[in-house]
Amino acid sequence: MPEYVCKSISDAMEYFERKIEGFNDNDTIMSAVESRTSSPVRIIRDENYQSNVRGLIPAGEGAGYAGGITSAAI
Repeated sequence: MPEYVCKSISDAMEYFERKIEGFNDNDTIMSAVESRTSSPVRIIRDENYQSNVRGLIPAGEGAGYAGGITSAAI
């Protein structure tokens, strides 16, 4: 990763350590960040917004109808 990315992550870890003791311990495990900007699938819905399961209305990011947490909440 570029140095500025590593520095930003390091700074953020130190910041959260001040807020949450133990957040940045030596045994802390970090995993990859979310890199997708929208759902890789879309659940098909009809003109009434229902899926093929009666009463189930797919909505939000996981259903493929929003691009992020804010639009998923609207």
